[in-house]
Amino acid sequence: MAEDRQPQNESSAWRLLPSSPDAAPQLGLEPQTDTQPQTPPAHWRTRLSQTMKAAVLVVSGVALLSGVVTGCAKNAGAPGSDATPGGTPGTTATSTAKPLGDYVIMAWQTIGMKCTSDNDKYFSFHTPGNDFWAQVIKRGDPPVIVTDGIKLSYEAPENHNEPSKTINFWDYAKITLKKDIQPNTGKTGMPADKGEFTLDKAKKAWTAIDIPVSPYNDDGKVDAYPMFAVRATDAASGKLLAETKMSAPVSGELGCYICHGGTPNKDGVGLSDATARDILADHDKNVGTNLLAEAEAGRPQYCLDCHAANNVNAPGKPDVLSMSAALHGKHAQYMQNGSIETCGLCHPSSAKGQVYCERDVHRGFGMDCMNCHGTLPEHAASVLMKQKDLPAAKKSLERLKPYLPEGFTEAKPRENWINQPDCLSCHTKDHTKASTKMTSYNQWITEKPHLYRFEKADNGDMMCAACHGSPHAVYPASEALGYSEINYQPKTYQGFAGPIGANGNCTVCHLNEPADKNYHHKNQGQPFLPPQFANDPK
Repeated sequence: MAEDRQPQNESSAWRLLPSSPDAAPQLGLEPQTDTQPQTPPAHWRTRLSQTMKAAVLVVSGVALLSGVVTGCAKNAGAPGSDATPGGTPGTTATSTAKPLGDYVIMAWQTIGMKCTSDNDKYFSFHTPGNDFWAQVIKRGDPPVIVTDGIKLSYEAPENHNEPSKTINFWDYAKITLKKDIQPNTGKTGMPADKGEFTLDKAKKAWTAIDIPVSPYNDDGKVDAYPMFAVRATDAASGKLLAETKMSAPVSGELGCYICHGGTPNKDGVGLSDATARDILADHDKNVGTNLLAEAEAGRPQYCLDCHAANNVNAPGKPDVLSMSAALHGKHAQYMQNGSIETCGLCHPSSAKGQVYCERDVHRGFGMDCMNCHGTLPEHAASVLMKQKDLPAAKKSLERLKPYLPEGFTEAKPRENWINQPDCLSCHTKDHTKASTKMTSYNQWITEKPHLYRFEKADNGDMMCAACHGSPHAVYPASEALGYSEINYQPKTYQGFAGPIGANGNCTVCHLNEPADKNYHHKNQGQPFLPPQFANDPK
């Protein structure tokens, strides 16, 4: 990473949060009754120890560059073979990769799961808009990142071209966003079916921002991981140079109905009118607004007009809690059971749902949401502390005190969607081992350019996500629930699901094996052993 941030090495501070006798029901989760912070249970200490050893390999096998269209690489282990996947030196393996051409494309989405509401009739808060990034490599010695002379385009899969059939965003956008947006185009005018990337010169990457993708296909079937085609063509002749596929994760799996009543719209996904009405009724009661009456009069509101959200550059109002602080701060008072099931009540991470977005390599090594983000009360405290002078923040922080055994003042103020954990929150600077504290809570990066999804390797201009994959979907990602193409690029280029370039597969981009196998970051030449994802839903 470009920024010289030091990993944290404090001893583990595991927290099992107590429940308040005055708190709301625990929503079917087992309440915690202890009043003091505890050390991890024995099985957790074992799991963390194993995770710390295994996590060394997550970053060790990092890629050099990455590839696209056709992808054969040296020593690629075939699925089901006795050889170590990716071909550890000394093994014999049959490659399942395709032959490489002159160019390769690495394409990814900037967040591992784009949450999108299918119902804006009462309010709008999760508008459609997936962001695609890509880098195109001219293979050679050395390889070259291509920034001119080409056109890069995307195309939605068949039966995933008309999101306006399944979500009603466009019916209300003129009211909520005060913009007349044509059906099946995004807020920036990007079309849903096909379009072109533009060059970000500073990043040497191509971007297609705000593509409207529905959590359903055009027939209304839940499809959380549609695979988009990405193609590079010669700008002058139109000749196809390379092509690949990338996942465009999108979810409408909202758990609001669990507390607010109503039902999901379809197959556990979607926001019903009944649920939306109850949410607005509670908002009116708690804040003194008149949102329900406004919505029923045909004037639904855009939540981010008041509540800031840095992920979509919504400034909000300075005297109002950010969207993240408002939602987490309020709900943490009633959902303080210190488990990952709590996260899955609202986020599409539950193994019992239709999406299961918690699927990247870290999950395979036994980690979960809380290792990076803390428990729900801890997560809430961090964003509330950023606005601690606001009366609403003070009230929420005071109510969270019983669920923060070490005191909420330990939470470092965090700007929503910017001050996030990253690789070096846990992994040491030389990428050789994990630190002794397997949590990145309170270890935030300080600036947006250093977010993992925008960060570059130590040397050169390759972006980290080009070789490692999207946040929350870092290679190899779980293929649970039948989404077998989620690791399409590494499988296509090198024959196994793992960081692109891992286990001696430098020839995805290089014509010959380079002498320095640690060029992009230290220790990347070490063997990568993929996890098993044994506990994932089928």
